Amino acid sequence: MSDYMLRTDNYAAMEAALFAVGLVVDGTDMYGVATVIPISGISIDHIGAIPPKTDIDGNPVSPGDPRWHTNIRAMIELTEQQITALPTFDPLPTIPYRVFA
Repeated sequence: MSDYMLRTDNYAAMEAALFAVGLVVDGTDMYGVATVIPISGISIDHIGAIPPKTDIDGNPVSPGDPRWHTNIRAMIELTEQQITALPTFDPLPTIPYRVFA
């Protein structure tokens, strides 16, 4: 099992990246509405933009990040090509906004 923190400029770019590496497919939900579905063995947590943090008085503590963030948990083995094509970033946060439990 491996976790990946991903970042792109927007949701459309993230969706395109996930399609490009084969981690999601087109599908329909239980109401017949078109949706994007992770393949078996992949869990996806779309976080979106990271809001700025403020203290109790409303003073900025950290600026946040307006780019799109997504976490992936792979319970299957990804190929080296898939891993290198993922829009990961460096350095990873020392205190992530959200992680898999």
